[in-house]
Amino acid sequence: MPRINISISEDVLKKVDKYKEITNLTRSGFIIEALENYFEQLQSRILEEKKKKAIEGIIQIREKIGDELKGWDSTKEIKRLRDSRWAGLQKNDRTQ
Repeated sequence: MPRINISISEDVLKKVDKYKEITNLTRSGFIIEALENYFEQLQSRILEEKKKKAIEGIIQIREKIGDELKGWDSTKEIKRLRDSRWAGLQKNDRTQ
């Protein structure tokens, strides 16, 4: 495992020493665990931001096409498609 040197203030080092004892870790183990937890939190924030941007994009698209869809009845359209498919199936049954 590579070794690195870092500078930490006395106050932070005292906190590390206090909590490393509580968690039964070495200084290195404690700092590594703290970094891993930070990376997980950072990844969650990044994913949340991506999700937020995606939702904003969807809202913008909906606003752009909203006027074109006014008066469009999705339920009526599904029924029309279902009925036309059903009619096609009935026609095929009669020809066989």
